[in-house]
Amino acid sequence: MPKLSIFQWNSEKCLTIDVRSPQEFNEATLPKAINVPIFNNEERVKVGTIYKQVGKVEAVKLGLSIYSKKIPDIFETIIKLKEQHPKKKIVIVCARGGMRSQSIASTLNMLGIHCYQLDGGFRTYRSLIVDKLNEYANVEKRFFIVSGNTGSKKTIILQKLKREGYPVLDLEDLAGHRGSAFGGIGLEVRSQKKFESLLVAELEYYQDSPYYIIESESKRIGNIIVPDFIINGKKTGINIELVYPLQNRVQHIMETYQPNKYGKEILEAFMVIKKRMPVPIGTEIHNLLLNKQYDLAFELLLKNYYDPQYVHASSQNDQLHHQLKFTQITEAVEGVKKVIAHYEYQLKKIEGMVQL
Repeated sequence: MPKLSIFQWNSEKCLTIDVRSPQEFNEATLPKAINVPIFNNEERVKVGTIYKQVGKVEAVKLGLSIYSKKIPDIFETIIKLKEQHPKKKIVIVCARGGMRSQSIASTLNMLGIHCYQLDGGFRTYRSLIVDKLNEYANVEKRFFIVSGNTGSKKTIILQKLKREGYPVLDLEDLAGHRGSAFGGIGLEVRSQKKFESLLVAELEYYQDSPYYIIESESKRIGNIIVPDFIINGKKTGINIELVYPLQNRVQHIMETYQPNKYGKEILEAFMVIKKRMPVPIGTEIHNLLLNKQYDLAFELLLKNYYDPQYVHASSQNDQLHHQLKFTQITEAVEGVKKVIAHYEYQLKKIEGMVQL
């Protein structure tokens, strides 16, 4: 059986076929991999249960009976994919480089379609990601942190900077979560494994940059844990605080969270934080949400919950601090760029790289 190591694998040159179940694939996979599952989610559970309760032989028999019925469809799917990517070599991936990928790869090679089995499967890719994160944790970089009250359009500003080529690590985008109790509403929340895979790709892309730009985040973004080296960079970096008028922030939250579409989810999320609030204000906000007076509810949430939390968190930081008041996005973007340019210039002066 021809095998390929993870170090020989290349997302651009390989047609990567992930034969794990849709649930496994959605949790995390290799870049640009395509899911052609041998088992659906229910079948995978059934085979696993037989393996634990009866034994390997019976589990293999069940797996083969399921797989044998799907061979024609799997074969046809991979043939079509190969026609779309004629110059790429086919690499079959399962969880550990075991029976699932071996079965597909053996069948394809027997039918005259040359392909490889990824040695060690997805597990080897996952190990590589963990190793790379550890390597990047030891690379010295400067951090610029964009902070500000909830609703200050930090994400939009970061995205504009990113489109202009600035080294932005958009952690909320990578996590598929906005970071608050309401953060997962309307988004595809990602797993820790997928987050770390996407993060490594960003770190590799910006490896030649002397600094990163990040949003001020806590250690957790939803269920995602942010690596320590990024949190440490946040604590020691240069803070750029955005100050945006309250009513503008309320309007931005209305546009972002779409309460007329996600009213039920917003109410459910609010119930989680209501118990942390004084009873009178919590009850008032609850009633406003029930009556679909979302703008008033969000304004009270900002003034009585999120803004005080931000003030408290900010008081714990002693980093270099710049404040940018703005009403237009372009003002904020240009302001952030000026702060970065100033510090990068000063650093080059210190290092003797700028001729005065």
